[in-house]
Amino acid sequence: MKKAIILILLILPTAHAAPVCSDEWTQKDTQYQAVFITLTAVDWLQTKEIARNPRFSETNPLLGGNPSQQKVDIYFTSCILAHTAISYCLPRKYRRIWQVCWIGIEAGASWHNVAAGVRIKF
Repeated sequence: MKKAIILILLILPTAHAAPVCSDEWTQKDTQYQAVFITLTAVDWLQTKEIARNPRFSETNPLLGGNPSQQKVDIYFTSCILAHTAISYCLPRKYRRIWQVCWIGIEAGASWHNVAAGVRIKF
């Protein structure tokens, strides 16, 4: 997991210079990113419930069938940070494709969890 954090830090733009490949970030980009983060947060909470409840098994091979709460938290924090950094670095045309694809993936994962009976507890 340390390697993932180092990678994220390496691809994040510095405060002094934007990546060469990046187009200007727009309000629409922020809206798409907010949808992705919201759906990822839903998946995150569902995955925490899966990790707490032995009747469920996680299907994400990166997490394993019964991940710890800490592993779930580190995984989803890393995903959100990496996705945001990559979105920021991509040219607008590819940024939108990237965001929409991952919105679909997260929506599908959350729907799968709901269909399996996973509920979010607040």
